[in-house]
Amino acid sequence: MNLIAQISDTHIRLPGQLIEGKIDTFACLSVCVDRINALPQKPDLLVASGDLADTGSAEEYRRIKTELDRLAVPYCVMPGNHDLRAPMREAFGGSAALPVAESGHLQYAIELEELRVLCLDTLDEGNEGGWLCIDRLDWLHDQLAASRKPAMIFLHHPPFDCGIPGMDAIKLGNPGVLSELLAEHGHVIGLSSGHVHRSVFTQWAGLPACICPSPAHQIHLDMGENTPLSWTLETGGFLLHRVKDGMLAAHVVNGPTPEITKYN
Repeated sequence: MNLIAQISDTHIRLPGQLIEGKIDTFACLSVCVDRINALPQKPDLLVASGDLADTGSAEEYRRIKTELDRLAVPYCVMPGNHDLRAPMREAFGGSAALPVAESGHLQYAIELEELRVLCLDTLDEGNEGGWLCIDRLDWLHDQLAASRKPAMIFLHHPPFDCGIPGMDAIKLGNPGVLSELLAEHGHVIGLSSGHVHRSVFTQWAGLPACICPSPAHQIHLDMGENTPLSWTLETGGFLLHRVKDGMLAAHVVNGPTPEITKYN
């Protein structure tokens, strides 16, 4: 069995800088790290699936690294639309958290006992929506062709609609090419993304697919056609993916570490 924790959309800023003047994203991340460290079964890996920083500054990446280094489990990072590759590579490159070459896209494979974790770079710098160029698709194809071991794909931008129009407008911009590629490889067991700041579960391209919430603010759940995007202070959290015998089960974990009371 393998356990993979996933956090996403931490949007870390510098000390004293609050998002919308109210949201202390660093404090929210600290609560999340404490909760992960308190899990009774330790994850084999934590994937931070993008929008680590809010503006992409080197100082923001240094700050989030100090907090992620508190994790009692190995972790890896990947970019979202708020991230910038160069300062992210400067902070994490050359380590187990970002095992990539000195140039190019920030995507890589991690081998676990029962699973290959494939972290796919969907960042299209300068745009909120995601994109997969031919180089990134070729990389994914080669990775999947190299091994028949069950694989799970992590990416920042979801390839499917979640029903919130403002977020669906900035999802992965060319999901069809990804769907066509996955049809050639029957050993992918699921996909998980971030970006939407909500827990969402569906089936896409014949596979289980989900979206990870943010540890901080969430996107308001309003599916009206002309509704502007809004945020809420609903309790943040993360996902815990359990993989056993090629089957995926995803748990939503919200809030700080709870008090546990056994049944009588």
